[in-house]
Amino acid sequence: MQWGPAGFVLFAASLLSAQAACNAAINRAVGQPVIAVMISLLGSLVAVILFGLGSGRLWPVPFGRFGDVPAWAWLAGLGGAFFVSAQALMVPRLGAALFTSLAVTGQVAMAMALDHFGALHLPQHTASPLRIAGAALIVLGMILVARF
Repeated sequence: MQWGPAGFVLFAASLLSAQAACNAAINRAVGQPVIAVMISLLGSLVAVILFGLGSGRLWPVPFGRFGDVPAWAWLAGLGGAFFVSAQALMVPRLGAALFTSLAVTGQVAMAMALDHFGALHLPQHTASPLRIAGAALIVLGMILVARF
């Protein structure tokens, strides 16, 4: 494992718990989950634009390149919108720890299935007994967070 990229991912993922709390607070304040999600996603858009401008990585893409995107890949934003909506609605009911442990469990389960079958143009990584055991430990962790 490369520790630099792994550390970056751990840090980025740690922000999701704070994001969940922020989205829940916005939803409580405005009382409209759709507005709360729009505020959250607008903040994401502004942050990405500022990062792109500041890093010099925001430049025009030749229009023809968009035709190279697989049709199913255009649905990426739906997953993010659904997840942010779930944060706004479910964190007040479940708490940040349980919500996050459920989210991680769901992500690992889907990721293992995608890897195992090499779906969505991902490289294939067989769901070996040890990988399945690792996923089972994540499920156990989620159960412990839920119960205690």
